[in-house]
Amino acid sequence: MTRLMLLERGEELGEESWGALASQASRLRLKLLEPAPPFRDGQVIQVAPLGAGGARRRDLLLWRTGRAFSLHPLEGEGARAEGEPLGRVVAIERGEVVFSLERGVLGHVPARWLPRALDVLEILSRFAHPFTPTLYLGSAGACLSGVRDKYDREAEARQYSSLASGVLEPVEREIVLRHVRPGGRILDIGCGAGREALGLARAGFRVVAIDIAPRMIEAARANAEREGLAITFRVQSATELDEPPGSFDAAYWAGSYHHIPGRALRVETLRRIGRALAPDGVLILMVVYRGPRGLISRSRLVDFLRRVGERLRSTRRLSEPGDGCMLETSEASDPSRPCFFHDFAGPHEVRVEIEAAGFSAEEATPGSWVCRHSLLDSSAGFA
Repeated sequence: MTRLMLLERGEELGEESWGALASQASRLRLKLLEPAPPFRDGQVIQVAPLGAGGARRRDLLLWRTGRAFSLHPLEGEGARAEGEPLGRVVAIERGEVVFSLERGVLGHVPARWLPRALDVLEILSRFAHPFTPTLYLGSAGACLSGVRDKYDREAEARQYSSLASGVLEPVEREIVLRHVRPGGRILDIGCGAGREALGLARAGFRVVAIDIAPRMIEAARANAEREGLAITFRVQSATELDEPPGSFDAAYWAGSYHHIPGRALRVETLRRIGRALAPDGVLILMVVYRGPRGLISRSRLVDFLRRVGERLRSTRRLSEPGDGCMLETSEASDPSRPCFFHDFAGPHEVRVEIEAAGFSAEEATPGSWVCRHSLLDSSAGFA
């Protein structure tokens, strides 16, 4: 059986939501949450109603059997007689590329050969687009707008809300309690639907939480009201932070530092946070590092060309090495709508930016940075 996400709703396909298939006159886009040969997890399929003509023998169908769903042909290898056919798979999406199963080569390929055929076509499409990501991803404003749009989908906000339990992860709780004074004022940056903000408030801190996406803030407010927690939420980008000096004892920034386009803007944003902190305040910054890349990976080629262009003082506009796109931020993410994401090669790149902003930094655990104003002892804590 197969787990599937209704992308437009941000809901996993289940007993209550399956009726949408019966009433839907047009195609539905479903995202696989686990592998289901010939599909990989994370792939998006387009499912159309069967129509008056029904299904052909080689068609891949979406079936409902009780409360479970599966994908298999009407007949032949992998076919099953039981269940109710809900629709037929008419296209497969891999990122921004859509492969039709109704026309062209794939329209004549048996289901068991689809994975290999798709792999071949995907490789050929890469030759047609060798510079991925593109050399220039757009202005800072355009990149931030794309990030806002990515997170501002109703489906995305619903998915993040499902994770807003109000409980901090043990590693999060330990690092905050160690470095932030009890009852202190905390700024939660990029709060999403409020998972960390709720957890911080439950731990006794006074919390102000900001996010660039209005729908996320709406969801976070609703979650805080549900839990009876007094938290101040604002629609705001960290790049526009302009709080009076000493407004906060701490800032907590997990996961969205990568969405700030350009080293200069990231450093300036860190400086804005520093100005808003008390003299002995602390910034807790969470980042992830890029995994290994193949020797001939396209992103490696793009970064090489960006560096060459920078050294040659090229007049062509170029993004910085490491700048790329994120396809998915949650299970409900639409991978055909990427947003800006900067990949850090390792801790040295993060430390350079933190120190350029006037902080001293200690990496408490891999990717978890504790930052204080440079004149203070970075090892200070409250444990």
